Amino acid sequence: MFYKQHFLKIIKKKFYLKNKKIYVSVSSGLDSMVLLDVLIKICNFTICVIHCNFNLRGTDSDKDELFIQEFCLKHKILFKSKNFKFNPIKRNFSIQMMARKFRYDWFKYLLNNSYCDYIALGHHLDDSIETFFINLIRGTGIKGLIGINHFKKKIIRPLSFFSKKEIISYAQENNIKWREDNSNYDQKYLRNRIRFFLKPILDYKFYNGFKKSIKYLYYEYVCSKTHIDYIYNSITIEKTKDPFLFKIDIKKLLILYPINAYLFKIFNIYGFSNPKDLKKILNSKSGKKLFSKNYCVIREKTTLVVVELELELEL
Repeated sequence: MFYKQHFLKIIKKKFYLKNKKIYVSVSSGLDSMVLLDVLIKICNFTICVIHCNFNLRGTDSDKDELFIQEFCLKHKILFKSKNFKFNPIKRNFSIQMMARKFRYDWFKYLLNNSYCDYIALGHHLDDSIETFFINLIRGTGIKGLIGINHFKKKIIRPLSFFSKKEIISYAQENNIKWREDNSNYDQKYLRNRIRFFLKPILDYKFYNGFKKSIKYLYYEYVCSKTHIDYIYNSITIEKTKDPFLFKIDIKKLLILYPINAYLFKIFNIYGFSNPKDLKKILNSKSGKKLFSKNYCVIREKTTLVVVELELELEL
């Protein structure tokens, strides 16, 4: 039972789960069923299975839920499911983005109400590699290139240290049953196209090189974030949360070099991603304003002021 021991050893080393109540998010697919099997062996009766039914695949969505429910009954595991409905008229985002938001909002609710210590998801090393390339294609900074965190805000991903090949081998070795989602092969999705492209080159050397690169990129990200946080604090004159107000010293901002990089890093989180627009307002007269979706930058005599857009409309 090589893969069983291999998985248990690494997960026990990376995550301290003793006496913790774990909610395991299970879709009925290969990855989440392997995750569930591993955590049953580690946590015994301190786990609960949760399932999101988005009702997007007709009867298959209900069959997925029934498959998991029957598994939980057989193994005497607590099971919680939540159904989601999509309104195609009111949608401003893709179905995938909405499903992700609904899912994580539910996770946040469960964690905030202390139903569990952690929520475990089935993301693995190949998912992290795919995410790297997706973000690279769409355009990203270092943060978008460091893959998927294995532990963040009580969301854990115990399989993130294992490749898809290892997960398949674990399933075969331990007779794991799962259901296939045909949408995983639909080439209209960017992730699936990247998966198809990468499949022939994902070997042992590739995984090792990727792990090293992600580790170094993470170090770069931490150093960069620490520096930006220092700069952010040094240029801040005033900042309040309710109502939101961020007042910046223009003189200190202008001596930063390269200015475009700092403008992007400081203002991008407020929806201002074009440094050229920000440089224009820096060189304009008092009263000039620049708008993003949710915020407004106002040029004052010696300061830039960032306010929430709703607040600005009330002034």
